[in-house]
Amino acid sequence: MTPEHEQAANLLAIIWKGIPADYKSRYRMNIWQQFEDNIRSAAYTSNLGKFVNSLCSKLSAQIGRNGEDRAAAKAILQQADARAMLKLLREETTLLVLMVRVVNQERREVWEAEHQESEEGEMTD
Repeated sequence: MTPEHEQAANLLAIIWKGIPADYKSRYRMNIWQQFEDNIRSAAYTSNLGKFVNSLCSKLSAQIGRNGEDRAAAKAILQQADARAMLKLLREETTLLVLMVRVVNQERREVWEAEHQESEEGEMTD
């Protein structure tokens, strides 16, 4: 993967985190396809800020869940070559969404392992 792929996937992961849980739950059967389709659609602009606003609007999302997420997104938006990133978001949407899914799965596995360890610790107390 190129640094541009990483940058785009990180931005999408931050936006994914900002999608409300009830929205994800309501559309759980097709949320990832909906995410992908909305990314591709929103990327047909010449302005990266408009892309983010459009995508967040379509998904009822905020940029991340906290100040750290928002600062990371701001840094990405300031550093990125807007034309190149928007082209990547249009043409390699499926790959970028897959990258977000992999990171989410890894994070979930770490969380589950930590919680399983704490539950086992509580049982032995």
